[in-house]
Amino acid sequence: MDEKLIDAIKKIHKPDEWVHFSSIGPDGGPHVTPLMMGMHEEGLLFSFTGKQKKRNLERDPRACVSICKPVVMSHVIVWGEVDIRHDDEAQEIWNGMITEAFGEERLNQIQRKLSLEQTSLGVLKPDRYRIYDID
Repeated sequence: MDEKLIDAIKKIHKPDEWVHFSSIGPDGGPHVTPLMMGMHEEGLLFSFTGKQKKRNLERDPRACVSICKPVVMSHVIVWGEVDIRHDDEAQEIWNGMITEAFGEERLNQIQRKLSLEQTSLGVLKPDRYRIYDID
């Protein structure tokens, strides 16, 4: 990922905070949900549990995420395509994302095997972004 994007996100987002994630719904309109987000060299990370997001992304992998700092207008918007993953490497990445956000103890409480039917790792690979009012 672009270093400028990584730096901007780190200034306004903590791993245990929520962002607004938008996929394209079956009628072509936005389907927006709050999600936790992590970062990895492969892209922005999301823990998908809902079926609608996965169906939307299987049909059309384009997505957008809005990351903002509470109370002020500073924000980052990222557009890209999402890969939905369940492989062994994805499991390690998901475990790391949960551990970074909530700690090892919480990971042990919610430990789960990634699968299409349950929790999936979504990796958004940015193709463009907008940074607003971040030093």
